[in-house]
Amino acid sequence: MGKAKQRSFRHGKNDTFPYMTREAALAKVVENIENKDKVLDTITLFDFTAEEILEAGAAYEDVLAYGGILR
Repeated sequence: MGKAKQRSFRHGKNDTFPYMTREAALAKVVENIENKDKVLDTITLFDFTAEEILEAGAAYEDVLAYGGILR
């Protein structure tokens, strides 16, 4: 692989997960609350509570489905 391809590959790989603030992560969780696979890692990484997710706008039934994971 040439130098330019290597740089492009590294640059693209590092851009897939930019810096994520707690607020941005919470918005992503609420946006994708229906898809458990997408949000499970984010919930445990940021240690969100059920109260935080509910205040951000998620439905009560959706948050209740994550029962054992959330505090």
